[in-house]
Amino acid sequence: QRKNIIEQCTIDEIPLPKKGVARGKGGGAQEGNEPDDGQDDEMEAEGGSCSHSQSAIQAKEEIAKDRFDYSRLSREHRRDMSEKEQSKVRNQQEEELAKAAEIINSMNPNMKAIDQLKEVEVRYQAVTDESKAAKENSQHLSKEFETVKQKRCDLFISCFEHVKGCIDVIYKELTSDPTRVEQSVGGSAYLTLNNQDEPYLDGIKYDTIPPGKRFMDMQNLSGGEQTIAALAILFAINSYSPAPFIVLDEVDAALDARNVAKVTRYIQARRKEQQCVIISLKERFYEKADALVGICRDISGGHSRVFTLDLTAYEAVA
Repeated sequence: QRKNIIEQCTIDEIPLPKKGVARGKGGGAQEGNEPDDGQDDEMEAEGGSCSHSQSAIQAKEEIAKDRFDYSRLSREHRRDMSEKEQSKVRNQQEEELAKAAEIINSMNPNMKAIDQLKEVEVRYQAVTDESKAAKENSQHLSKEFETVKQKRCDLFISCFEHVKGCIDVIYKELTSDPTRVEQSVGGSAYLTLNNQDEPYLDGIKYDTIPPGKRFMDMQNLSGGEQTIAALAILFAINSYSPAPFIVLDEVDAALDARNVAKVTRYIQARRKEQQCVIISLKERFYEKADALVGICRDISGGHSRVFTLDLTAYEAVA
């Protein structure tokens, strides 16, 4: 029975704790010093009177190979038991073994888990590499974005500071009137950013104070005063990056004769710096021009006719 149990444990790959075997002075086998609960006597009985012969020594070594270490058992299990007690312990252990086997069977292990794990590891590595590449690309794009953002802010601030610096001077020139003491200096104009950190994401506050008047919101100014303010900001922006020419379409519609004279005086003073094409119906405006372009309807032909007149020669004669 003992041999059958050992063979079954070997088949089931169940490790059994065995005692170590060492060679003595006579070449025989010597076990460890741990107590084996009567197994030494059993070995001597099996050896018999042939203990000094070579065959007895070999037999003892074979038996010693199957000597087990019972030191890990509890004292209760190592003591001599009756058949009834042994049967009870055996039944108890068989019940525990059956429960453990039932638990293992209920687990229903997936035998392909290793292969599936390898596939998951491959996919995980691919996703990890893709995530790393995406992260590096994101960092690169973030740096480029910050560079473009800073450049955008610098360009905006450069233009804003230039316009802010010259808007007041231009507005004073457009509103000053040397013939009137209260308007000899002209008005004042101010530009303020609503967002100092990212100014291009928000608006710009534009306020003007006409000469001889108190501060009012832009929407509370008259039509003529709003027109002068609009022309001032237009000329200030154009001074930062001058255009080949400026087209003004009836900007004098809301201006009285005095303000028309102020605007024409300002444009004439800069005729060599910027070219203006002005559409107007007021003589005070186009009489100061260098050339006139007239458009009328041709009744006979049913289409429009264009007339041009160079006034520089007349100015020279005058």
